[in-house]
Amino acid sequence: MGEIRHFLHGDISKNGHLKRIVAAAKADAGVWLMVKERQMESQTIEAEVDLEGDGEDAIDKSAPARLTPTITELADDLVWSMFGTCPPKVLVIIQQALLNAARVELSAVR
Repeated sequence: MGEIRHFLHGDISKNGHLKRIVAAAKADAGVWLMVKERQMESQTIEAEVDLEGDGEDAIDKSAPARLTPTITELADDLVWSMFGTCPPKVLVIIQQALLNAARVELSAVR
């Protein structure tokens, strides 16, 4: 199994690597459902923050009810199964790509 350290200095979206990771998440129904749940959770937290206007307090209030595993853990497990280790900077990009793909899919359902 390889590592994706070289993506740290390059563009992970080149050569379809990011699309491949998102496709792998979508191919696993359980993982994809959890990613979509995390996106819905994120939207709910944003709505609470906007509604309450408390900023950090609203986020802190929702923290105990956060879903597990987190999007970070889901992305890390997915990338680990495909490539091995992943630098944190790249993992953030992957998390955002997963959440963006979930948001697009969820908005199409509405």
